[in-house]
Amino acid sequence: MFDTRPGARVAMLALVVALLAVLALRAVHSLDDRARKHSAAVRDRSIDREPLPPPGSPATVRDPIDVYRGLGTWIDVYDSAWRDPEASVRRMAAEGIRTLYLQTSNFSRTGPFVYRDKVGRFLDAAHRRGIRVVAWYLPGFEDVVLDVHRTLAAVTYRSRDGNTFDSYAVDIESPAVSRSFTRTRRLLAYSRRLRGAVGPDYPLGAIVPSPVSLAMPTTYWPAFPFRSLARAYDVFLPMTYFTYRVSGEDGAHWYTAQNIEIIRRLTGDPTVPIHVIGGIGPSPSETRGFVDAVRERGVIGASYYTFPITPDDDWQPLRQVAPIPDQARALPVAIPSETTLGNVPGSDTSHPKEVVYRVDGRRGRYRVAYEGFDVGSNEVSLLVNWERVGTLPPGTAGAWSGQRSVAVPERYLDRRDPNYVAFVAEPRGRGDWPTWGVRDVHLARPRAS
Repeated sequence: MFDTRPGARVAMLALVVALLAVLALRAVHSLDDRARKHSAAVRDRSIDREPLPPPGSPATVRDPIDVYRGLGTWIDVYDSAWRDPEASVRRMAAEGIRTLYLQTSNFSRTGPFVYRDKVGRFLDAAHRRGIRVVAWYLPGFEDVVLDVHRTLAAVTYRSRDGNTFDSYAVDIESPAVSRSFTRTRRLLAYSRRLRGAVGPDYPLGAIVPSPVSLAMPTTYWPAFPFRSLARAYDVFLPMTYFTYRVSGEDGAHWYTAQNIEIIRRLTGDPTVPIHVIGGIGPSPSETRGFVDAVRERGVIGASYYTFPITPDDDWQPLRQVAPIPDQARALPVAIPSETTLGNVPGSDTSHPKEVVYRVDGRRGRYRVAYEGFDVGSNEVSLLVNWERVGTLPPGTAGAWSGQRSVAVPERYLDRRDPNYVAFVAEPRGRGDWPTWGVRDVHLARPRAS
């Protein structure tokens, strides 16, 4: 039986209304949750169907990856260099910088440019001094359409003097999307849309996490899609920040070399273009190890992150990172080798600066034996483990020499670790390499007297 008194009826009615309100609120929340999940699913499915923004008219370049060759440096949105772009560029030019990598924004910012006007000042100052500029942006992949629009804002940006970026590179590292499978899917969708928008000739770089770190047992980004990215991007730029992982010259050398080798292996391309990003805040000996590894592996360029925190002592060894063409055979080459390498017309012209060979641990008296092509006086030096042994004797113009050899001091060879033998040419001018080459290279014991 129900209490029919007026006061009881009012109380009962209030309780019923409250219960109905709670149920309605729960239903609304449930609908909101389902709507959010449905919206996210639709957004993921519609990434490739969203109309592309206008691509603008980026300049077609004859060599799409030339901008990534040689020595570079980096500026992020937190650097002090933004205070005076022109002064920063003057310093870069004095250090021999060929390419500036300039961050425009990231996914957590409110727009495609953090410092729009100063971006233009950097572009104008750099181009006046012959320095190329690559824009880079950090997407979060939470909203792929937004990331693409911000990227294309950089690609189509034009300064007051009419300068545009020479290339664009995407910084692939954000874990904002927690599930790595979803993150990979959105990264590849972003990459397809970006390549479709800029066209096949516009140079694109992929800034990737350290392959050594990715190879370790981790939940950060398993099955990182190196091979798929190689189809969308022209150059890999691995974040080889060895000071976080190793120390000393040998440590920096090992870490840098491993990052290069892993990319080559996982892309299935031993000559895939790579520009290595090193640092941060290394010692002079670590910089030597970094530069040695870069030269031994024949990558197209290298840089330190970032310009304001690169120690002054590091610039001298970093200047040895010269722009080189695509190498048809990956370095280092195992000794013995009969293959012709160097800058030989009608044969190999993809190693005009240097050819580096690798041989297992050795100790004792040895000679580096070789045949040389068109070697001029004081034109090609021989280095063993980056210690200068001497200069190759000159040969006949346009012809191969007979078998020659150069003695190697015992102290230059290492019994335990691999040894590197390098033939290094002297340029005639900026990027103007002489005609020269070597073949039939091997180590030989000196003949008994």
